[in-house]
Amino acid sequence: MSPAFSDKLARGFFACTADLLPPRSGEQVRLSPEVVDGLRSAGCALNVADMPSAVLAQAPIAGAVALLEAGLEPILQVTGRDRNRLALQADLLAAHALGVRNLLCLTGDHITFGDHPGARAVFDLSATEILMTVTGLNAAHALQGRPLASPTDFTAGAAINPMQLPLEPQLARALAKQRAGAAFFQTQPLFRTADAAGFMEAAADVGLAASVLVGVFLLESAGMARYMNERVPGVVVPAEVVRGLEEARDPVAYGKDVARELVLWARTAHGGADGTGSGAAADLLVSEAAPGAAAARPPRPAGVHVMSLNRHEAVVDVLG
Repeated sequence: MSPAFSDKLARGFFACTADLLPPRSGEQVRLSPEVVDGLRSAGCALNVADMPSAVLAQAPIAGAVALLEAGLEPILQVTGRDRNRLALQADLLAAHALGVRNLLCLTGDHITFGDHPGARAVFDLSATEILMTVTGLNAAHALQGRPLASPTDFTAGAAINPMQLPLEPQLARALAKQRAGAAFFQTQPLFRTADAAGFMEAAADVGLAASVLVGVFLLESAGMARYMNERVPGVVVPAEVVRGLEEARDPVAYGKDVARELVLWARTAHGGADGTGSGAAADLLVSEAAPGAAAARPPRPAGVHVMSLNRHEAVVDVLG
């Protein structure tokens, strides 16, 4: 059986995650047996999104429970956009009771981006403050200090944008999130290995020690790439990639090739003997590391985060 996501990070194994966008309906999340088997074989945990771009969708806890029942490991997205600190803590305790152990803590896209612009945004807690809250719950106390009957056991992460210029403010916020308890970061999608390598070096230079999963996105067309450049904050699809999609006979295959190149770079840069971080060389690194220290630290990526708009068959293909 593949180690748990948190165990992979702690022991320096190559980790991979993908996205699950909950349905815009009251139907249960369902993945085909072939997809479940493929994701399980790849040891891939799944981020269950919390209404990205502030567009109405099913609450992510339902998808997280469905993944647990299917034998897959969820990473529950938690945003501060729609809930105050009391509701956030209540949801986190409920998620823990249901078996969720991994979180991605986000401030959340603003209401004005979404399909309910008249809704009232909350933003009681930022992503950093949510991480501090999770750290407190893990220490058996609520945000205001009142003790809990028992501690939670969450592994919490956060997002980071390697393409923000200047990069220094983004790195400063990442360090604050690390101090607040972030054990890992998932980056916004990157499309060139040089950008990924440059970011990892910059992260190492400022002392970012948490595990970093390099974001990869499965592009399907030049139109999709242009839309992301124009409408998705923090995403930059380079002109040469857009041009490659325009000129490709099969843009979907081209998009997979771009993603595969980044996955291969991440596996190689990670340094496992078999390219996965789970071979003999990785085991030696783990055995020589200080207790509790991860073997894969910047500038070596800890793994990849593959975004696909629920094209999970393609995710399995790219990771395979």
